[in-house]
Amino acid sequence: MKLFLLLCFVVLISGSRNGNAPNIVFIMADDYGWANIGYHQNGSNPEVVTPNLDALAKSGIELDRHYTYKICSPSRSMFFSGRLSQHVNTVNVEPIVRNPNDPISGYAGIPVNMTGIATKMRQGGYRTHMVGKWDAGMATPFHTPVGRGFESWLGYYHHSNDYYTEHTELYATGTIDLCLDKPVDLWDTNKPAYGLNGTAYEEVLFTKRALEIIENHDVNSPLFYVHSFHLLHVPLQVPKEWTDKFSFIDDKERQLYAAMVAYMDNEVGTIVQALQKKGIWDNTLLVFASDNGGPIYKPANASGANNWPLKGGKYSDWEGGVRGNAFVVGGYVPEKMRGKKLTEYVHMSDWYTTFSKLAGVDPFDEVAEKAGLAPVDGLDVWPLLNGSVPHSPHQELHLSNLTLIQGNWKLVTGVQPMTGWQGPQYPNKTGDRPWFPNVKFLNHWEYDCGSGCLYDVFADPTEHNNLADQYPDRVKSMKSRLDELNQKDFHPDRGSEDIQACIQAKRNGNYYGPFVF
Repeated sequence: MKLFLLLCFVVLISGSRNGNAPNIVFIMADDYGWANIGYHQNGSNPEVVTPNLDALAKSGIELDRHYTYKICSPSRSMFFSGRLSQHVNTVNVEPIVRNPNDPISGYAGIPVNMTGIATKMRQGGYRTHMVGKWDAGMATPFHTPVGRGFESWLGYYHHSNDYYTEHTELYATGTIDLCLDKPVDLWDTNKPAYGLNGTAYEEVLFTKRALEIIENHDVNSPLFYVHSFHLLHVPLQVPKEWTDKFSFIDDKERQLYAAMVAYMDNEVGTIVQALQKKGIWDNTLLVFASDNGGPIYKPANASGANNWPLKGGKYSDWEGGVRGNAFVVGGYVPEKMRGKKLTEYVHMSDWYTTFSKLAGVDPFDEVAEKAGLAPVDGLDVWPLLNGSVPHSPHQELHLSNLTLIQGNWKLVTGVQPMTGWQGPQYPNKTGDRPWFPNVKFLNHWEYDCGSGCLYDVFADPTEHNNLADQYPDRVKSMKSRLDELNQKDFHPDRGSEDIQACIQAKRNGNYYGPFVF
């Protein structure tokens, strides 16, 4: 604990003001379906009501090929660490796991000795704040948002919780942990959020804190703010007045999801209005991105997303699972770039390096290097976004241990769940749906690509035409390259659920939190 406090102090005093630095706001949506945003529907679907997101994307830069990882915790670990998920975390384990034999990587989320993006921003003189879902570790104070450089944080550690009680029930997380899901998961900076859980819809609490952060921000320093929505992750819960707006939808899950999308859109608009009222919008870069594609599986109340016309969804490497809704906007975006749609590749890991460079900070992670951990993978995409260069710095994207993109070509190998297409209205009462992958012996819409399915994802973005038989040499060369890249994959033994987490939660007054000190 003493080391933790010392590191926080060092970060606090070492920041130096970068006079040209923009305010940076990163808004992350959770489990956002490709078809559930208005600008992918040309505004023609009454079930998709996103006027704020549509207007922001239109006035900024639409990122048409923003890639991420296929599930929650790995994509968030990627954003906060700047590494490919394969080099930091590829599993959605519970935050109470621990391997006592590995004090660096034997936990959920990001290894202790990887420097978080907020720490880099503090070094650049930024004030750093976060609200919402974390899902990148909890075991020690180093694993928390504050341990990763944020000055304040109101949010939760798990993959999900109940929107009203903040308990981690089975219907919220899909699992029952060693603590029997009894503790509350809601934390406020360095202590449990006593008295807040159960007082309001969770997103109300989050937006209220966001507005306080913006209103109280000292404009003499640049702001780095991350708003990590619980929306649109399960459980499908939203105030009734919002579902009433979509009473014409005859499928309950689709209705709930549509209402949650509209609610999220409204909150994004509220945050932008606050930035404008504060007078800092003209020097703000706002990035909006989904952590992964929309979930398309059952059982009931497990999802309501739609990635049509893309193939697949969350848990798969098909475009519907890894190509997410994203755009950048704000007064810091050059006028010549506003209103454009970029089809060049941008990756979730890139924001770490891009933001560090904008803050005037070297993204190199010396702490990780000394611990023998992987270096930062993300590339600086600001020259692409400001129009200085016409093409992405990415020649290839190592999406997972099963999938590689090179140029227009995408190689998908192995068994992929969620292999199928939805439709303009999904879920519905007529078509079949795959089951959640963790539910064994049921239909997950699996397809085995073996050594490779090959697609030209620019000519065939819906991945209908497998060209592997026509281009066997390309399949062979890409598979060889994928095998080479996979040699550096990171798979530490993260251990098992630790009863100490439950004991500490009880000491906290029945709140989850760090349990290794």
